[in-house]
Amino acid sequence: MTPSPALTQRTIGDALDHIAQATHCQAGAVIALGGALAAGLAQATANVSLEEGGSDEALHAAEHMQRTMAQVRARFQALADQDAEAIAAFVALRRRGEALKGYELLCDGPREMADLAISAAHAMQDYRAHVCERTKDDLEFALVLMSNAARAAMLLLDSNLRIWPLPALIAQYDPHVARLASAINLLRPADRIRTC
Repeated sequence: MTPSPALTQRTIGDALDHIAQATHCQAGAVIALGGALAAGLAQATANVSLEEGGSDEALHAAEHMQRTMAQVRARFQALADQDAEAIAAFVALRRRGEALKGYELLCDGPREMADLAISAAHAMQDYRAHVCERTKDDLEFALVLMSNAARAAMLLLDSNLRIWPLPALIAQYDPHVARLASAINLLRPADRIRTC
């Protein structure tokens, strides 16, 4: 029997069906896919800016944004695939008597997703000054989506600590939850389009 394709190698419809029909939580994979989509949208705003031209500074900023978001998108896609298989990896570790490593695996994913989303959101905020007029609203949509991916990933990590309140896990990951929550509160996605 051939193995199933990775989540991000499926069609969008197949991936959504896989998530909807799963018998274990797919929150991490969904958050990572959301981050990948937000990065893709931000990448598109840079592409349009490059196509329209502008000052050397604006073009340099667009090229940097395009490269940065391509890397962010690729990492989120890898994290989505990783998370889709994380429960199976956790079960295998638990069977081998390495449950703590399994819990760490399930906590490391959302921690990395939140850090990646926060970093990407800052890059989007920095790019606001350079994005072309035609796609400036799209950049705001991408920033809102990325900020929400960061918050959702932080909440997933917090949820894991509620479900598995092991002292070793709390000691290792609670400082990350506090750090991530503070960093997320510093993000500035638009509240309204007509006032930004």
